[in-house]
Amino acid sequence: MIVGVHGIRCYRYLTKAGDPEGAALALAAEWGAALGKGYDGVAYEAGGLAAAYYAHLLHLGTAQGATDEDPALLGDTGQRMLADWATALGAPDEVLMGRAGLPVRQIAEWIATWHGALARRVVVLFCREADTYLGDPLGERRVQVRAALSRVLEERRPRVLLAHSLGSVVAYETLWHRPVELDTLITLGSPLGLPGAIRDRLSLGPGNEHLTGQRPPGVRRWVNICDIGDVVAIPRDLPAVFPGIDVHHEVSLGPIATHKATRYLAVPEVAAELARLR
Repeated sequence: MIVGVHGIRCYRYLTKAGDPEGAALALAAEWGAALGKGYDGVAYEAGGLAAAYYAHLLHLGTAQGATDEDPALLGDTGQRMLADWATALGAPDEVLMGRAGLPVRQIAEWIATWHGALARRVVVLFCREADTYLGDPLGERRVQVRAALSRVLEERRPRVLLAHSLGSVVAYETLWHRPVELDTLITLGSPLGLPGAIRDRLSLGPGNEHLTGQRPPGVRRWVNICDIGDVVAIPRDLPAVFPGIDVHHEVSLGPIATHKATRYLAVPEVAAELARLR
């Protein structure tokens, strides 16, 4: 049994399916197909691949005429998150400070100039959804998202949890708040170690704050996989700040779509980890 938990830009599954249950089924089918022969399609979902879906719980919508990737839509903490991201990517002080009222746009354009328009879009979208999740340690949305994953984990009792992007943040927190037994946690394109924006805002539950970076209780093996060009998987050397990781792989997904879940799921390193459990 495998459970997958998605990252950003997954509200579209709900739009197409009509409800969260249908969205979870569609996501599971897509991830199963990406894993390859033996994992693809409904048959494998029925036999062991399920998705935890939470995008609807973080969806904010946009004002008329606006787009999700507009950095001006970010709130104060989201803008600080964008600045933390740019700092980690090497942005100079003059970009981060800027003129009054302009820094957020300057930061986004710097990312586009140095890392490409797609990277700018991905980072801004990530900051929007991640800030919605992380904004309040006790916020209702945050609690509901963790509960959504907990329900699937407790119902399915998987051996493996595949956690992509923001889903790795959700998974890490959930596994501390509501521990379950797992053979393997596989994080893909994870931003867990980003200082300020992510790492310093994690909630592990009362009495666990000093354990940030350790393997969650109940998890026997933690594998992290990141693409060398993934602007979300910052810092690249996640085990340096999360020593609880047992195995770390740096991979190359190609020059485009370096943060795409299905590209990560198709790498040989994921197949090898799943083969260990057969």
